[in-house]
Amino acid sequence: MSVAVIVGTDKGAAVLRSDEARRRWDVDALQLPGWRVTASTRDQQGRFYVAVASEVYGAAVVVSDDLEHWRQLDNPPRYWPDDRGNAGHHRLIRGSDFAGVYADQQRRYLDQIWKLHAAGDRLYAGVSEAGLFRSDDRGETWQPVLGLNEHPSRPTWVPGAGGLGLHSILTDAERPERIWVGISAAGVFRTDDGGGTWERKNDGVASDTIEAGDLGWESMPAGVTTIEAFCAHGLTHDPRHAEVIYRQDHHGMYLTRDGGDHWELVESGLPVVELAGGKRCVFGFAVALDPRTETVLSIPLAGDNFRYPVGGELKVYRTHVGDESWEATSEGLPAVCFSNILRGAISVDHLDPCGAYFGTTGGDIFASNDVGQTWSALPARLPRVLSVNAFAL
Repeated sequence: MSVAVIVGTDKGAAVLRSDEARRRWDVDALQLPGWRVTASTRDQQGRFYVAVASEVYGAAVVVSDDLEHWRQLDNPPRYWPDDRGNAGHHRLIRGSDFAGVYADQQRRYLDQIWKLHAAGDRLYAGVSEAGLFRSDDRGETWQPVLGLNEHPSRPTWVPGAGGLGLHSILTDAERPERIWVGISAAGVFRTDDGGGTWERKNDGVASDTIEAGDLGWESMPAGVTTIEAFCAHGLTHDPRHAEVIYRQDHHGMYLTRDGGDHWELVESGLPVVELAGGKRCVFGFAVALDPRTETVLSIPLAGDNFRYPVGGELKVYRTHVGDESWEATSEGLPAVCFSNILRGAISVDHLDPCGAYFGTTGGDIFASNDVGQTWSALPARLPRVLSVNAFAL
């Protein structure tokens, strides 16, 4: 077998290829130049899907069967034309909207597709402004998942610092109708009926309480005086044992063993830092899980006001499902690093032994062929890395 890693950056994509040993790599860069490449996935027929975005043209999806020739799909996910959207989200993204696309606060025009996820014959897209779409025809058309997109709690969803984004999608291999999504900063939602109805799943997770009057939103529901915001940063699990989910949150690392009904902190061995508001917890974005060995990988950061590795030393922390503590690994990683590692910038390839990969906002790519025990820098210095997705071919 061989491996391909699609690295999405601010200025295009790089495709890295290696054989099963994963010791030498070929780098094909820069593909899709001029686009921000925010996510990618592969369906069970072998087609690759890449989410791209532009400050002029908005968000789109391109596809390839060989990672060399690309075709832009004609009908990417879109909201209804008269959908007004979230005022807080539009204030955040308007600073980079020099073309004025979002001037009328229309939710229809997506500024980003945060996540692409393939499950069986179906594709899912998590977007910004936060919402979920699905496609049953290999991305040619997309339908909104209205049970979530029009959720009764939606008027109280508060954007995170990067906007109101649906960035994580998990599915259950045994129960395809069960889906989890992570939204900044509305938290985790789960459906048990294929998307018709959704429940918030944040029991046990620390939150921020926001005075509704401080937001200045005209659309705030009558009688709502405070909002409880849950900022999920990343989710990971084994789809075959879907009830066990790790959740890197703004306020710590959490674990659920019952599909999100209850969450518990699992921070033993991880570096606890102080956030801007004074709370002490584990902070970070990137988290991934290798189903074969049940190894979980995390890259903690120095806090929400710094967003670089703790102490400026890049370390990857590992645990196994069922273990009570985490251990740091740093062999092959730089001792000095002040770049961020974003939520979408980590991936595993599912081979045996498992390969793990992550990228930094400084443009470095690191790879491991032993489930994160040792690392090496790949031969590329890229633009700011937004997404990393590895595929066994």
